[in-house]
Amino acid sequence: MPTSKETETTAKKTTTRKTPVRRTAKAKTSTTEQLSEQVASNTRHIQEDHNTIENNSKLIHLLYGSIIILMMIIAGLAFYVGTMQGNSNGTNNTWNVSTPVNAEDVTVTIINDERCTDCPVDAITTQLKALPFLAGSTFVEQDFSEDGVEAFLTENNITTLPAVIFNTNQLNDGGQIAPYLTNLENGEYSLAIGATFDPFAERSENGFLMMDQSVIDQIKENAYYDGNVDAPITWIEYSDVNCFYCKKMAKDGTAETVLAEFPENLNHTMSPFVGVGWAATQTAAEVIECIGMVGWDEAYTAVFEESLVTEKNGTSDLLTMAEQQGVNTSEVQSCIDNNESEEVVASKFALGRDTFGITGTPGNIIINNETGEYELISGAFPAESFIEVINKMLGE
Repeated sequence: MPTSKETETTAKKTTTRKTPVRRTAKAKTSTTEQLSEQVASNTRHIQEDHNTIENNSKLIHLLYGSIIILMMIIAGLAFYVGTMQGNSNGTNNTWNVSTPVNAEDVTVTIINDERCTDCPVDAITTQLKALPFLAGSTFVEQDFSEDGVEAFLTENNITTLPAVIFNTNQLNDGGQIAPYLTNLENGEYSLAIGATFDPFAERSENGFLMMDQSVIDQIKENAYYDGNVDAPITWIEYSDVNCFYCKKMAKDGTAETVLAEFPENLNHTMSPFVGVGWAATQTAAEVIECIGMVGWDEAYTAVFEESLVTEKNGTSDLLTMAEQQGVNTSEVQSCIDNNESEEVVASKFALGRDTFGITGTPGNIIINNETGEYELISGAFPAESFIEVINKMLGE
């Protein structure tokens, strides 16, 4: 058994041992708390980082989604623009030559009306057949009188002939024809060729269009005639003094040749059509009308023979020309200054456009003054074309 001293010593020793243990325990507790706090802090940081990453991920996904949607929109716009570029002749065009068909699979149908005396069907057909990308294609010709043709034209809203119909617009033509093909209701395609013959219009038994006698009287009021004034047939030539083809007809002597063929049955008159042409056209037309009103009615013919009218010096040249013919140019100038011919020119233009459907020059109207029959011949055709129409109109 230990003594009290030993017990005290032992107690001290025990105390001495316990103290570090308590310090050690206390230190361990402090470290644990620090670690716990650090872990908690790290956990918070990790959670914050996780939230940040999650938010960034959402933003990235949103960004990716936006990019994808934007790309889809751009692709849609590109398709729309591409479609519209192929739609040059109407809202229904769908030109697509990405997979062109073989020429052997192309069918071209040309619809004409035998009543049309100036429809250049043969020329159109010849030109189309000469195109390399249509070599081997099938060409079909139809007339308005054939069964089903009128119904086809009505269904597809085709109002003028000749009509050129393609069974496809996927032609390997390098863009020569395909952009000018208009999609029809039946899935085929119509080629724009500037056709003017109206097969649905009211016509006489001879196939001519009809006009009221009052229109004929209106024409006679302001016309300057070459040939027999009382002739049964009148040829109105709507012309622009700066029109190349009008000049060509004049230089070819087309009117003189036709007049010589019908010395008693035909007269010819020039009429201004100023909807097209150079800036000088309106002024020149009014000056020429004034010259005619003063007393020289051959000014139009002389203009074409001399090729006088230009944008810069038309009026002075016209007055010089009139003076050389003995015309009182002071009276002509007074007519010009007072705008005396302005209304006449406007009236003649309106008659050609609204009554006869003139859209360009030369526009020729052959009229039977006795029956009211008339025919439109658009363009600078040779004398034989006019002679054929007039013979038919005279019943010969």
